[in-house]
Amino acid sequence: MAKIGDILARRTDLSTFLVHLTRDGEDDDEDDDAESRLVNILKLGMVEARTAFGQACKALKAAKLPLDSQKCVCFTETPLEHTSLLLGRIEGRTCQMSSYGIAITKKQARRRGVNPIWYLDMTPGGTRVWLTKALDKLVAKNVKEKMDPTKSSLLRLTPFIEQMGTGPTYTKEFWWEREWRHVGDFSLPKRTIVLAPADRHAYLRRKVLDRSSKGKSARPAMESRADHRSPCRLRGR
Repeated sequence: MAKIGDILARRTDLSTFLVHLTRDGEDDDEDDDAESRLVNILKLGMVEARTAFGQACKALKAAKLPLDSQKCVCFTETPLEHTSLLLGRIEGRTCQMSSYGIAITKKQARRRGVNPIWYLDMTPGGTRVWLTKALDKLVAKNVKEKMDPTKSSLLRLTPFIEQMGTGPTYTKEFWWEREWRHVGDFSLPKRTIVLAPADRHAYLRRKVLDRSSKGKSARPAMESRADHRSPCRLRGR
């Protein structure tokens, strides 16, 4: 009888890690590019949740209610050797991810409340659309009753629910990103893989060492590693 651990070890489509990639800011601010955002994450020891996601965002926004309860930090479980496929411009995608970011193990992530999201198909036809319509009705009811999003069981779930599908006037097919989310800011674990181009390793290592030498970092050293299967990376020790 095969053991689950042995099977998972042979599944190359599954990843041990979750990856969070940074991207350039919308303005031309030189301090808000993808690399600067990564440096800020390393300095803070935290990824800030800045954007709201999930099924309830549209209804909350229409009702002019705060979206803080829906703000998340996003990860992908794409295997490290395939993370390069997420970079650059992709048709139909409004954001452009960079080769800078961090990676943590799924075990670390799950201990900190990171959870895979549930994709609901909204492609017309068949009976599957009722799922999104049913959820929209429940969300609308919660919003109409002005329920506290931090106390509503439904609104605490909605950041982990995302619609997908293709219809006459829309295409939203990003299920292949295999996304996981953490509601609110995410504190980095003591051991974190840092993704970066090889020629930027020394700069990033110096930034981390400068931070730790002032007693402001729990990560006293960085070990650089090059790997042909993934963006180059640094490993905190």
